[in-house]
Amino acid sequence: MTGKGPALLALSVTADCNLCCRYCYARGGESRDSMSWSTARRAVDVMAESFQSFKIQFTGGEPLLNFALVERTVDYLGELALRVPCQVQTNATLINADVAVRLQSLKIGIGVSLDGPPSVNDLLRPFPDGRISTRSTLNGIIALKEAGIRVGMTSVLSRDNAVALAGLVDLCSFLGNVEGIAIDFLRQAGRGDSSMQVDAAAAAGGVEAAIERAEALARMGASPVRFREQERMRRALEEGRERHHHCYFDACRSIVVMPRGDAFVCPSMLRPDMQLGNIHDPDFSKGLVGRMARSRELVQTPQECLNCGDRWLCGGPCLAHSITPLNLAIECAVKRVFMTHARADFGADFAATIQN
Repeated sequence: MTGKGPALLALSVTADCNLCCRYCYARGGESRDSMSWSTARRAVDVMAESFQSFKIQFTGGEPLLNFALVERTVDYLGELALRVPCQVQTNATLINADVAVRLQSLKIGIGVSLDGPPSVNDLLRPFPDGRISTRSTLNGIIALKEAGIRVGMTSVLSRDNAVALAGLVDLCSFLGNVEGIAIDFLRQAGRGDSSMQVDAAAAAGGVEAAIERAEALARMGASPVRFREQERMRRALEEGRERHHHCYFDACRSIVVMPRGDAFVCPSMLRPDMQLGNIHDPDFSKGLVGRMARSRELVQTPQECLNCGDRWLCGGPCLAHSITPLNLAIECAVKRVFMTHARADFGADFAATIQN
């Protein structure tokens, strides 16, 4: 074993997609490439050889278009007696009762992409022919609920949905099986462009309104809705530990394998200098951790982040778009909202502990 600490294997099991999201980084649906079993198996073998522990995220495109490969990969982990956490990131439109039961049997985490209430999500995430998709997504989430599966929600923050995040909170609370919401920051890649970017003040205001709505619903006894970043910060405060990295790439422990076996260090930086090679290369594992570290060195953390007194709690910026001043300002503004609420949560919990 050459790598210390957990690592991430992101398997892009297909480039195909049944939606045509306006900002899709992967340009989902513009290619029909799908990963073969030999590529997935080779990727698992490389990870098992190179790292003491790792987890797998199945991505795309829409990964459930290649569901058979997802199932076969999870079965293979069992054959190897590897205890590897797995997650699939899906638009949920292909999930019915049968698919939900199959997912439940795999015991893998489910992440669902949804950008807001129907009026907003349908604008951002339509079917290729322009038909609305939110109803299909909600039917999929309900099918998962009936199968006893809870989900995490991911929402890409853009100019079109910032003001609608509070409405997304209402929807998630109503559904009842949503663990929480992860805010993803729009990056200028794939079909995403600067015209869709929200300004920092509007982004922070939208997130603030969403948190306040979640808190109000919790006080009324509704299903709680949490925010992943706020929870990470709250745990760091409770445990008194520093967050040294933003993501697995930042920690030099991330491999993204595309359908034909090309491997990169970050799904948002699919560029030649970030390529690790092809997973089918017999010598791919040799010097892998060193190549990952060299790729990380090519992206410098902004000086203002290095000098920030809150970096220990923030974890640093998304390196994929930190070189763009506007994107960095947006992320910083939103994270400061989360920090304020995480500190308030920690203070309230600490006071309650002292009183008890």
